[in-house]
Amino acid sequence: MDPSARQDVPLDRVLLRALEAVQQAVCVSDLTLPDQPVVWVNEAFERETGYPAAEVVGRNCRFLQDGLDAEGIDTRTPAARIRRLVEEGRDGTVLITNRRRDGSVFVNELSLSPLAEPDGSVRFYVAVQRDVTTRVRAERARDVAHREAEELSDQLQRQLVPHHLPRVPGLDVAVRYQPATRADGSRGEVSGDFYDLWTRSDGRSFAVIGDVSGKGPRAAATTAALRWAVRGAGGGTHRPAQLLNLVAEAVHDALDERFATVGVVGLDPLEPFATVSLAGHPQLVLLPADGPARFVGNPGTLLGPFGAVDVVDTEVPFGPGDCLLLYTDGVTEAREPGREALGEEGLLAALGGSRDPEVLADAVLHTVTGFVAGGPTDDLTLMVVRRTA
Repeated sequence: MDPSARQDVPLDRVLLRALEAVQQAVCVSDLTLPDQPVVWVNEAFERETGYPAAEVVGRNCRFLQDGLDAEGIDTRTPAARIRRLVEEGRDGTVLITNRRRDGSVFVNELSLSPLAEPDGSVRFYVAVQRDVTTRVRAERARDVAHREAEELSDQLQRQLVPHHLPRVPGLDVAVRYQPATRADGSRGEVSGDFYDLWTRSDGRSFAVIGDVSGKGPRAAATTAALRWAVRGAGGGTHRPAQLLNLVAEAVHDALDERFATVGVVGLDPLEPFATVSLAGHPQLVLLPADGPARFVGNPGTLLGPFGAVDVVDTEVPFGPGDCLLLYTDGVTEAREPGREALGEEGLLAALGGSRDPEVLADAVLHTVTGFVAGGPTDDLTLMVVRRTA
């Protein structure tokens, strides 16, 4: 086409035809007139709202929200944002609920753009509308489902651990339990960590800690079943290794393709030692009243892959003032992206010289929190048990 011929093209009429032809609703308001009324709408606007141009031109678009506030729909907040954009001469997008001529309601994604005059002033504003009701409903349904999943996770999480631990004569106990957190600080999926402490009718006690693989409601349900299986087996034996073998048979099918690690400590008030048995669980830490901390226990085999476990009982000196630290791998495997895990050496370094269970528990938790530097953490559970004098 000859460039000179292009100058003869009535561009303003072409642009007007283009606005008429687009499928999205468009309207233009004049800011210099009283109440800043609509002065032009395209055919798509008429189809979208059901209002013919004759019933729209000369009116402010707020009539599309008439009566909605009385129905509990907030139109004031988005309307205030629209006013701010117009007053400041800025463009922007606002979600606001509108009512069509037939009474039906839709969520309008309103994109506003000022048309600057040669002197920089703004007389006209163009508003492009889009019905996003389906999208907004889907997002709201997703949010509801997310909240319900969070509530379910919270309920399941509360079932995994005791509401409070019983007082056991001759023992001081401290527990720290922290479900996984995401990088943004929000709660992660429900964890598979659990712990327990109870006393048998013969005066012997069990301290238990465990970790089921996986996340989410299914892992939580499996964890709850495992915790109660441990409780049940503890009524039939006072030997930790035998308890773990009974549990392995009971939960083999329930674990399905999952696996679990469990640490059990048997405590008899008449014996100067604790009996430790570990089914694939990290070694416990013994903190003697008058000596350095060291790892104790034989890890043995995991629960789940087979119908039985290969575990042994290890007798660990446990006299007055001695402490045992039980923990899940969320402690030693805590890491910040790009750094090594805290590891066993880092755990020992965190313990310090105190033998106060509360002080020890806080020291470990503080170390892990500081090590990940505010980043995401895995499930973290620890229990400190001290024999009193």
